Amino acid sequence: MITLTKQNIVSYIRKHVPSVELCDPVEVHLIGEGDLGADIEGDGYCNYVFTVSDGKHSVIVKQSTETLRRRGSVLTPRRNRFEYEIMQLRSAIVPQYVPKVFHVDFDNYIIVMEDVSNLKLVRFEFNKDHQLPRFAYQGAEYLAATHFYTSEFYLPTKTYRALLAHFMNAELRSVMENGIFLGIFGADDFDHACGQDYVNYCKWVFEDPDLKFQRYKLRHLFMSKSETLIHGDFHTSNIFADDDSLKVIDMEYTFGAPFSYDLGFILANILSQYCSAAFRPYDNEADRKECLAYLLSLFKMLYTNYISFFYQYWDKDAKIEYQVTKGYKETIGLDILRECLGFAACVNFSRVCGTMDTADFDFIEDNDLRTKAKFLAVDIDVALFRKWNSYDHIDQVIDDLIDLLNHRKNQ
Repeated sequence: MITLTKQNIVSYIRKHVPSVELCDPVEVHLIGEGDLGADIEGDGYCNYVFTVSDGKHSVIVKQSTETLRRRGSVLTPRRNRFEYEIMQLRSAIVPQYVPKVFHVDFDNYIIVMEDVSNLKLVRFEFNKDHQLPRFAYQGAEYLAATHFYTSEFYLPTKTYRALLAHFMNAELRSVMENGIFLGIFGADDFDHACGQDYVNYCKWVFEDPDLKFQRYKLRHLFMSKSETLIHGDFHTSNIFADDDSLKVIDMEYTFGAPFSYDLGFILANILSQYCSAAFRPYDNEADRKECLAYLLSLFKMLYTNYISFFYQYWDKDAKIEYQVTKGYKETIGLDILRECLGFAACVNFSRVCGTMDTADFDFIEDNDLRTKAKFLAVDIDVALFRKWNSYDHIDQVIDDLIDLLNHRKNQ
């Protein structure tokens, strides 16, 4: 097996991907080493990801290995094949949102694809308070389309079952099943940097019987309700965007799961941004209020746009027996609302309570402000754990988010 390095990657591309015509001098960067700037490149958590550019042509080269790059866990590099196959499938559904693939090498677990870094990582744009006017529309369209058109509501039942079987992806499923619902994702302990009160609060949430019951209930839902092929890791560091365009990357976590999971994952990221904006420094309070209002609007519109697109696809392309069943799609819409809020709580709590890097909070230099922001995040998680299955409208959630912020501010 070839192991790509900064030294041999250019020769590999010239030999195997002649359509990419690289002229000297060529610059090679390994994502996660920081030489591009942390707010540009992301973290390269699982794989070795290179950018290769001669100033005119630029590509991303991704190689999967048996050992996860950042934590040493062992996973099959065949996840690379699943990623390529799902990128091809999704590019047939929403080509405007999927990077182009130039080359795949199954023997060496390598994909060469379009470099979309002319756009910016959404997480760090939000950290800079940059509002993306089309993000809620585009993100919702990507999810609703890729979900509906890989579901049994559209596909022949035999095809749908074959897709679920093919993308079983058992190893990567377990990463989410255990890390998000049972443990502290990417961490081994609670965040002691936020003080003992915060650690005690997180431990209480983690061990409280009623809240643990909700996590286990949502885990079972995640494991047993295979409605569609999800992205599986749909967060703001896997989305590049600007004011006009959007591209989604890192699709190796694809497998069958509820419609609501991807939506819950991205909403968890919006919650983190909301909590961060509530306490990080601003030049004036008017700027803070504007940012908070934008994030609440984004939270609401991601759901409402998703449902709007889903209903459009249903009315146009669902099997006739589903279309004529009165009230069916509306019931699905309510299920998606409630479930995505429960999943958002699971995702947010598993990320915010531990010691893993959380860029939404880590750029806050004042640890007291950072701690207050993370306390608010856990407040919201507790509320969603208790109420996720009783909400009837997204506006009820928005009201609760505002009330929880005001309560934490007044403490």
